[in-house]
Formats: sequence, C-alpha cells, structure tokens
Amino acid sequence: MEPTTTSMSTTPPPAVFDVPELVGLVVQYLSRQDIVHCTATSKRWAHQFKPFYWRDVVLKKSRPAPQSLALNRHRILSLSVACNDTDNLHMLAADLPSAPYTGPLRAPCNSTGSSTTGNYIFSNLRIIRIDYDPGDNASNRKSLGLEYVLRILKQSPGLLKLVAPETILDENESVPSEHTESFLYTLAHKLSCIKELDIQGEGVPLKIGLDFLRACLDHPQLVNLHCNFGIVGQSDTFSIEDFHQLNAFLSSIDDDMKAKEGTGKPALGSRIKSLILPKTSKGYPLTFVCTLLRSYLPNLERLYAPRIHANGDASLKHSLKEAVAQGCPKLQHLRCSWYKGDGMIQDVINGIVEGCKEWGLKSFYCEDLNDDYRRCILETLSRHHCETLEEVELVNCRNVESSCLVPLRCRNLKKARIQQSRSGSAAIELQDVRFACHDLKELQLTLAMPYFDKEEYDYSPDSDLDSDEEEDPSDYFERCLAEFGDCIQNWAKDAYTQIGSLSKLETLSLDYKEGEWIGFDRDLTLKHGWLRQLAGLKELKHFHMAADFWSEMGRAEVEFMDAHWPKLEKIEFSCEDLEDIVKKPHWQWLQNRRTSLRYLQF
Repeated sequence: MEPTTTSMSTTPPPAVFDVPELVGLVVQYLSRQDIVHCTATSKRWAHQFKPFYWRDVVLKKSRPAPQSLALNRHRILSLSVACNDTDNLHMLAADLPSAPYTGPLRAPCNSTGSSTTGNYIFSNLRIIRIDYDPGDNASNRKSLGLEYVLRILKQSPGLLKLVAPETILDENESVPSEHTESFLYTLAHKLSCIKELDIQGEGVPLKIGLDFLRACLDHPQLVNLHCNFGIVGQSDTFSIEDFHQLNAFLSSIDDDMKAKEGTGKPALGSRIKSLILPKTSKGYPLTFVCTLLRSYLPNLERLYAPRIHANGDASLKHSLKEAVAQGCPKLQHLRCSWYKGDGMIQDVINGIVEGCKEWGLKSFYCEDLNDDYRRCILETLSRHHCETLEEVELVNCRNVESSCLVPLRCRNLKKARIQQSRSGSAAIELQDVRFACHDLKELQLTLAMPYFDKEEYDYSPDSDLDSDEEEDPSDYFERCLAEFGDCIQNWAKDAYTQIGSLSKLETLSLDYKEGEWIGFDRDLTLKHGWLRQLAGLKELKHFHMAADFWSEMGRAEVEFMDAHWPKLEKIEFSCEDLEDIVKKPHWQWLQNRRTSLRYLQF
C-alpha cells in the first residue's frame, strides 16, 4: 500500500494591503502627509496608496499645483479652488471642451437623475468648493476662471455637492447673460446627480435669483438648496416690477405642476428638504412666502426663516402658521436671525414655530435674539415642542430674560448653547437653573447672580413690633444683605448640583455675567466653591472656562478632574496668554498624567 502524500502550496499569503477595500478603509483615517509616507515605504505600497493622494485637492493661488495633477484628475473626490486662480484652473481645465451654450434657459432635467460617468475626465469628483480671492479684482481673470469652472462642472456628472460664489450665477451683476444661461443649463443637464447647492456672496439681481431658484426647484435630485446671497438693486421695498417678477415666478411653477399631473414625474420642489432663500434688504411679500411654503415644499425639513415685509399686517403670524401647517408638515429644524429694526420678526418666528405641529421641531437656532416677556419666543417654542426639541442654539443674544430660558427644561434636549453678545444679556440666574433633560450632551451657559432689590428691603419703623428695640436702618440693611447672600450660596450650590446631575454631558462651557458677581472665580474650587458638585460628569470630554475660573484653582482641583472626569480630552481657556496659565505646576501635573489632554485658547 503506497503512502499518501500531501502537497503544500508554495504561494505566499496575500499581504494585508493587497485587498483594495481594506486600503480604502484605512486611508479614511490618514492625513495627506500620512499617505505620502505610505507611498515612500515600498513600491507595492506606493502602487496601492498613491491613488488616494489625489482624493482631496486644495489649490492655492500662492502655491502652483504639480504638473502630475492633470494626469490624476480622474482620482479627485473633493476639489477646492478660487475662481480667479486661473493658473491652477488652466491646468485642470485647459484641454476640456468648451462648447458654446445653445440650449434654452430652463431645459427639462433628466427625471431619473442618472448619468454615465465613464467617459468624463472628473468621473469621480463628488464635492467642489469654489471661493474667490478678494485680493485680486482683475475682471479678466475672474471671467476666464469662471469659464474654466464651467468646463470642470460639465465633466463632473457624479458631482454631489457644489459650494460656489454668486459670480457663478451673474458674472457682471446685470441682466441674465450667456454665462448665467450656461450655468443653469449645466445644472440641469450635466449635474443630474447633485444633491446640495450652496451659493455664497453679496448678491444678484432679482431676475437671476428667481431663475436660479426656479431651476433648482425643477432639479430631480437636489435636496439641500442654500442661497447664501442677497438680492441687489432693491430699494426699501419691492417695486411694482419686482412684484410682477415674483408673480410670474409662481405662475410658471403652477403651469409646470399642472403639466406634470398624471405623468408620474415628481412635482417641482418635492425633493427639497433644506432651504435658504436669497436675502432681501426689507423682506419678501407675505403672500409670496406663504404661497411658496403652502404649495411647493411638501418634504421640507430645514428652513432658514426669511425676512418678510408685511407693513404691520396683523395676520402675519396666523398666515405663516397656516402655510407651514398645510404645506410643510415635515419641517423639524428652524434657523433664524433677529433682524435689527424689523418689528415683525417675532411674529415671523412665532408663526413658523406654531405651524410645525405635525412632526414637531427638533432644533432651533437663532442669531441676535432679543426675547423678553413681550415676545416670549422661547416660551412659545417650549410650549409647542417640549416633547420633540433636541437642540437649542442662541448665538450672540442681545437680550434674553433669565425666566424665558425654559427650553432648558425640555426633557429630550441633547444640546443647549446660550451665548450672549458682548453688549448683550443672556444669562440665567442661579435660582432659574433647572434641567429635565438628563440626556443632555452639550451645554453652554452664562450664570448670573439674582438682582438685589433695595426697595424690597426698605427700612420702615412702623413695621417694628418693639419700638424699644428699634433696629438701626444701616444694621437692618446689612442683615438683609447677609440673608440674601446666604440665599445666593444655596442657589449656587443647587445650580451646580443640577449641572453635575447631567451624567451624559460631553461638552460643558461656563461663563458668568460680568460686573455683577463677586467671588465667582471661587465657584469651581473645592474649598470655597462647587466643583465637587460636578463629580458626576463621567462622560465629560471638553471643558471650556469662558470666565476666569482657573485663577483660584490649584493642585487639589486638577487632581479632582483627573479622578472624576476620566474621558476629559481638552480644556479650553478664554484668555489672552495661554502659556502663562498652563505653565503653572498643577496644570503641568495634569498634562503629565494625561498625555493626550490638550489645552486650548479661545
């Protein structure tokens, strides 16, 4: 009987990075410099990693791109360049076709949103960010650069996101030109996969802005439309001619929607989920905004509240409420600005807030808020959306009463940022600090001491029961002030205990109302303050001291942080000289204990 033999393969096992999918996963966590180091390791690694070197390309006028860039254009996933950087744009687009535009201004889009990318130079390009170098005002370079940009766009059928200046719409800030028509034609026919458009800049004429908006509403795939530019050439109010253009815009949409009925094609605007309308100096007519919201945006989820010119119309709030409730039932995220000098803005915000009643608001963001007892925007927000609200951001607040910060008591809140402007007031008084949101992950607060009303403690001899033991008025006032001080201590302890109970908090920023709080700098110490109340913040990663709490801290305090905040990654100081602070022994000790801990200057 012959013995059996086992044949062993001499083929070596594949190397780790011979699997292309694995290389693609790894490079997601590598910087551009890391990829350079990988390509220099070996010929095999160079072959495997070199294609990823060109995935994210950022071009600067002051730094000419390498000639090899032109040979690797098909590898680019993300491109950033200035529209007047003609040298680098020439390298990218000089050999691309520049067929003149011959089509109509608004040609029908491909309803399927599909495109063939195989025969295009920038077949893998997904994101383009075009900016403008303000230091170069040469109109010929800007014009040539925009021509190159259009060539690149026409060779990027798989593009998903475009960020560009408003000059891409209106080269000469005049009536619609061949340049405007060429871009809108490219948007409709060559960029059929694009999902996000963000056009930024100063402004364009109303006609061009409406043509752009019309083309975007008709796009088959566009989801996020952000018109971060204004309408130029407008007087204090819309003229008769402007009203005619707005009405013609709405009429054209109605005509197209009627033409599409029964065809199976998506209605205009039905894919839009996020919208920022072009800004106007005095606001849109109320009827225009209500018609737009009521009729054409059924899937809208995010809205930047537009400015509305209503001439004191008492029905403004109710009209907006009904328009949003009927036409935008999915609206869940609202952003707005408190326009100075606009007496109707509170009705605009309240109307939209009350109209989002079907799904409920999840996030509310407002700049320059001026909210008090008369307006009660935050109270309206909490009353209607207490169960759904997850994020509240109030940036550069001008005036917000402490008792109006009731959104902090919404039980599902996960992010709360209350930031006052330099001359504003948006502090929460100690006795008003109450949280019902135990899942809060990010918190930014400015704390304030309650106001001591001297008139409330005016000395009155008639109120004394024993005239023989009449108290001196100054002694009486000092005793009342001492009692008030005891109350402050109790309120402060309760406030920090409330903050410390937020066990899921990852980011904490604390400030105080300047000029009203004596001894605040001891609040985050162990001996005289309330740092011990924050021992429960086991998930804290980012701690920002917007006020000078650090001056009174020492070794005991940083040892407390090390012991009770195990996930702390960075401490941020709002200071002028960070080095002078962190060179102190106790901060050096903490840095040595946590080698990955970073000190940052705000």
